[in-house]
Amino acid sequence: MSLFERVKKRLSGEPLTDSDNKISELCDLASVRICLRVREPSLPELLEPIAADAVVKMCRRWNYEGISSESADTITTSFVQDVLAEYDDEFQAYIEQKENKSGAKVVRFI
Repeated sequence: MSLFERVKKRLSGEPLTDSDNKISELCDLASVRICLRVREPSLPELLEPIAADAVVKMCRRWNYEGISSESADTITTSFVQDVLAEYDDEFQAYIEQKENKSGAKVVRFI
């Protein structure tokens, strides 16, 4: 199942599901950002569920982009600045797994 199909399935019944162009654009954006984080030329199949999760979050906040916090009566809205930040541990685990499989030694300067 492609990333686009995963997102459409998760968002079925929600208003943005009618906008294939927006969903496709957000899928591309999430894919590129994940590829840069894990240093891969294309989105690994193993990371597609994470990408789908991130795209769903991006879709749901489409009309509220840029809000860091907002409150009205008892309702408060706030968004994280980096949607993918919560997956950094998974990305790091993927990178380490990839390094272990290749047997390559990596030197990190601190």
